[in-house]
Amino acid sequence: MWAFAVPLIVFITVVGPVWVVFHYITVWKRMKTAQRAQSPEQTAHEKELVAGLKKRAERLEGRVETLERLLDAEVVEWRNRI
Repeated sequence: MWAFAVPLIVFITVVGPVWVVFHYITVWKRMKTAQRAQSPEQTAHEKELVAGLKKRAERLEGRVETLERLLDAEVVEWRNRI
């Protein structure tokens, strides 16, 4: 029994956490090199996409607010039904 327990305990307490840390260090480095490999045109295009999505979200938020105001005026207790 101790033949299996001691190596398992050593692996879980020492090797496992070190393994996880080095794994995420390599993942972080890969992400960093991938970001450097992007051209400025790609980055600008992604910023434009994010700006467009932000505008769309703001428009949708305005629509929801309008619908809530209409429901407040028409159906007084609609919030309590939800």
